[in-house]
Amino acid sequence: MERETFRIIGMEGVDVKGAKLLVGIPDVGLVGVIATSHIVQSLKMKELGHIDSDEVPPIVVIHENEPKSPIRFYGDGGNLLVLTTEIVLPPTAIFTVSRGIARWAKSQGVDLVIGLTGLATPNRLEIEKPAVYGVATNPETRQILGKAGIKPFEEGLLVGTYATLLRECLRAEQANLTLLAEAHLQFPDPGASASIIETLNRLLNLNVDVGELLDKAEEIRVKARELMKRTQEQLRSLKKIQEQELPGIYV
Repeated sequence: MERETFRIIGMEGVDVKGAKLLVGIPDVGLVGVIATSHIVQSLKMKELGHIDSDEVPPIVVIHENEPKSPIRFYGDGGNLLVLTTEIVLPPTAIFTVSRGIARWAKSQGVDLVIGLTGLATPNRLEIEKPAVYGVATNPETRQILGKAGIKPFEEGLLVGTYATLLRECLRAEQANLTLLAEAHLQFPDPGASASIIETLNRLLNLNVDVGELLDKAEEIRVKARELMKRTQEQLRSLKKIQEQELPGIYV
């Protein structure tokens, strides 16, 4: 019997058919993690469940004296779900978790999986408002990008967690969009996260204010330093920095 290495706990009675699932995992600029955290707080989303996997390090996070899984689902009572993690996934867990998310989303009738991440941009300091690009997995999702006025990510490579998630969604025939905001490679980037959220506001008709996020940008950078350090170590192990050598648009 195949060993069970991926489990979703607490979502058994939650109807997610037709929902949009936002995924925020530590990567370039911590863009997805910062964006999903701000969305959860702004929309006062409730914790619904979590992911458990034998491939994930034995870590429990504590919030207000309550132990929690580091990889959690949140919902708004409607058709929006958020999956966010407070830890860096080790390379051995990336495939297991990405495949599990894609297969679960397909089996439960999730309408669209949206990955939120950063696009490593060497001249980020010169950019006042980061641009957001999109990668879509089928003609229907490419139409969605076009209607929302999101620039397509035309040429380059995706490496790491979001590349694996996109690939596994393709394999599972689960619709996927990956949004990439121009971001610092080495530092937490709340500005890039704000651009991602503004894009989601257009894409999903949300109304999430990014003013507070931008006002607290320095505080967020300080709090996220350790997570960014661990993320940097992972990116180096995945050869993410080498992508800067590619011509044109890259990640």
